[in-house]
Amino acid sequence: MESVLKTVNLGKRYGNDRGIHEIDLELHAGDVYGLLGPNGAGKTTFLKAVTGLIRYDQGSVSLFGEEGVVSFDKGLEQVGCMIESADFYEFLTAKQYLQSVARFHPQVKAQRIDDLLEYVGLAYVRNDKIKGFSTGMKQKLALAAAVLPEPRFVILDEPTNGLDIEGIVMFRKLIQSMNEEKKTTFLISSHMIHELEQLCNRVGIVVQGRLIKEGYVTDLLAHNQSLEAFYIEQLHQHKGEVQYV
Repeated sequence: MESVLKTVNLGKRYGNDRGIHEIDLELHAGDVYGLLGPNGAGKTTFLKAVTGLIRYDQGSVSLFGEEGVVSFDKGLEQVGCMIESADFYEFLTAKQYLQSVARFHPQVKAQRIDDLLEYVGLAYVRNDKIKGFSTGMKQKLALAAAVLPEPRFVILDEPTNGLDIEGIVMFRKLIQSMNEEKKTTFLISSHMIHELEQLCNRVGIVVQGRLIKEGYVTDLLAHNQSLEAFYIEQLHQHKGEVQYV
């Protein structure tokens, strides 16, 4: 099975001694992997480290088996991501923004932009400037940008923040369709644990910068009423056990 992402002993420590510590994780083609953890646990730091947005202190990251600066950049060409709040040129319209993203991906056809705006529910404001968009509308646009080039691997950090019920349903259907039709691999950090239970085949729990538990959702649910119950149980079991060193 093809390795899409592999981290070995990955670590990043900040001045306040927070960060991530010795994370070993491997995702395979077609995985939809959910990353769970309390606020400040290190989930976003991990996502930034594997996408090259921050420099990690120890360990290694490989994408599609590619490692090292040049090879890693080659692997990144097949990755779409949405990490933290997206930054926009707010004087652009929604369509102009996606057109600007498409310039980095020559294979993207103009119709793909129109189709995505329709899919995420922004077709009616395609010619409106982003500065007038709500948080949820910006989130939809950022999601559209992440999947625009139809990447093989998509990394999403709290993708449902600000979305209404209709937007959350749209998000779920988009992930499911890309995974089923294109075998797209996803790494999703979210507090919407019920959504992850429906979407993911594997999950991992990060506490105080360490990956304390991971497994297949079907196996975890075989011994727990819900993914939420399993998550709370793990937090209680590891409370006070994981300390920074």
